[in-house]
Amino acid sequence: MQRSNRFKTALVLVTVFAGCDAPGSEPAEQPASQLVLKPFTTLRLEERDTAYLGRPNSLAVSAKGELFVTDLLSSRILRFDPTGSFVEAIGRRGGGPNEFEGPGRLTSVDDSTLAIVDLQRREVVVWDLAARAARLRLPFSGIVSAVVESDGALYAADPDVQNGTAGIRWSLPDAATEHLGKVADVYKSRYWAIWGTPAVDVSGDSIFYFGGSSEYLILADRWWQPRDSIPIPKTLRRGIPREINYQLRPGQNIYDIMKQVSVPVGLAILSGDRYAVLHFDGTVLGNGISTGQVFMTVVSFAESPRCVDVPVPTHKPGAVPRPYFVADTLFVLDQYIVGDSARVEVSKYHVGPNVC
Repeated sequence: MQRSNRFKTALVLVTVFAGCDAPGSEPAEQPASQLVLKPFTTLRLEERDTAYLGRPNSLAVSAKGELFVTDLLSSRILRFDPTGSFVEAIGRRGGGPNEFEGPGRLTSVDDSTLAIVDLQRREVVVWDLAARAARLRLPFSGIVSAVVESDGALYAADPDVQNGTAGIRWSLPDAATEHLGKVADVYKSRYWAIWGTPAVDVSGDSIFYFGGSSEYLILADRWWQPRDSIPIPKTLRRGIPREINYQLRPGQNIYDIMKQVSVPVGLAILSGDRYAVLHFDGTVLGNGISTGQVFMTVVSFAESPRCVDVPVPTHKPGAVPRPYFVADTLFVLDQYIVGDSARVEVSKYHVGPNVC
């Protein structure tokens, strides 16, 4: 199926955070006072000849510690137990009922359910781990965020110009679809995706999400109507050109802008009225190849942030890690080369009130 230029441009920015890493990249210079995250546990994921991670692009962790990783090369999800031992491969490439064309962001809804964003099929697949099959397929219109479960409903940020809405709520078990909020004007631009990857988290009747830029965390009510916002400070991130439409002159393409980008890629509610926001700051070289750094900033409505632009660690400078939060624990997926083989590890970091 042919897709619009708008979707192709947006898909390029999604692959910023899903692509492989470029060799020989140098990290940005860090100030001496910059917080350095140190893992309290690191797990090496077991791979097999028939189940290896060629190009891991998303991580999810269940409440009981199981790990799930999407692989762009095989269009599968690999499942590991809490020690990193291989359990099973989920799905395969294809257009059938239990197959995936472009599995992307993952969410562990509960210990028996995954929510998998299939970017190519434009569906969120609700996967039943016990039945080893898709329970639901939920369509979306734009470049949807990772899914969040709250009080028996699934939420996703999905800037939708056609419907004029900012997000979706699917009420379970019948999966009734509600389009919520009002799409920001910036998303009506042909190159809206440069402003960042949609992200959302939900707590009770409050929805937290990024707006049409990387500069604010927005608090909305349960109908996605904005009530308040928090500015996201930055000390290291370079930021996006404010006049992006004027930057694209005849003879240029999206990669001319993406030589230097800073886009939000994740959001999580922490304990103590704190919110972790994650930005990717780097360069997209083409064909989904990206290099740069992911930064974490922790903000609060109650007090000034103590952690601003904290680098999310990787084994190799320029590599792009894949983060996932469970409560105050940050899990980071990292693939790197040792000799002639690639290793995939998940490190755990504590981001409690005493840290940020």
